[in-house]
Amino acid sequence: MPKPERRPGPVLTLGGFDGVHLGHRQIIARTRDLARRAGAPAALLTYEPLPAQLTHPDFTYVLTPLAEKVLLFAELGIETVHVVRFDDALRLTGPEEFVDREVLGLSPSAVVVGHDHRFGCRGEGDVELLRRRLTAGGARLEVVPEIEVAGGPVRSTRIRERLLLGDVGRAAELLGRPYRLEGQVASGTGTGRRLGFPTLNLVVGEREKLVPADGVYAVRVELDGREHPGLLNIGHRPTFRGERRTVEAHLLDVRLDRPPARAAVLFLVRLRPERKFPDPGALARQIAADADRARGLFAGRGQTLDSPHASKKI
Repeated sequence: MPKPERRPGPVLTLGGFDGVHLGHRQIIARTRDLARRAGAPAALLTYEPLPAQLTHPDFTYVLTPLAEKVLLFAELGIETVHVVRFDDALRLTGPEEFVDREVLGLSPSAVVVGHDHRFGCRGEGDVELLRRRLTAGGARLEVVPEIEVAGGPVRSTRIRERLLLGDVGRAAELLGRPYRLEGQVASGTGTGRRLGFPTLNLVVGEREKLVPADGVYAVRVELDGREHPGLLNIGHRPTFRGERRTVEAHLLDVRLDRPPARAAVLFLVRLRPERKFPDPGALARQIAADADRARGLFAGRGQTLDSPHASKKI
């Protein structure tokens, strides 16, 4: 019998890919397309933790923790994910050694990166050095140009800035999808229920995951594979002199028999900042107005107050 034809080495892409945003998706799409044409596997090399987490231990601005990233990679057609532990030894590795050991060690037939890709000690490696080392190792390099959205480049830092300002509409444009928080549902104080707006109290699972600016948002709430329209409050509950920052979701026009174990929220529009009200009654009236506005947005009738680019049908 003839031996089965051996597949070429993988087409590999490299990077931190925090956010898996539109720019990352373009790189991954090119990796997948080249792999399909060559009959090769599509592979990806990424780092855990992100370099910024090692150099800045208090960095709590991760957009997509590793487990979330891996799921997104699979949805985008990546067959194999190689996770490299980013530690002090790797941080001090020279760029040539990094390519020879970590990249060529995977025997790629081709490598795809963004135009500004940097690697190795102090980021001394660039695409030209990578091209030379890959060529010597029998692999080719393809460089994907940067893309721009809304007058600027699509970068993880720009998305972080938008989320920290509460501009979840612009962040969604740059990500290519709504920003997502997920976690366990914990027991709360029951204040929302007493006001007539019961909430699910979300405990975000990853300490380093970026939580957007305090405020009230229109969101979709994922429960057991189904999405429901909702309101989300992030903040310290100043009307009740709260001391701890909380993330509380209220489902619009949906009643649950029992609280779920886990939930996720997809951010759509920031409705307003969090603020202190003179009494619980005034807060309840404002929440009712927030809910009415969110219903209008879900029905496609409303516009946002804080960002014209987010005033789209939801």
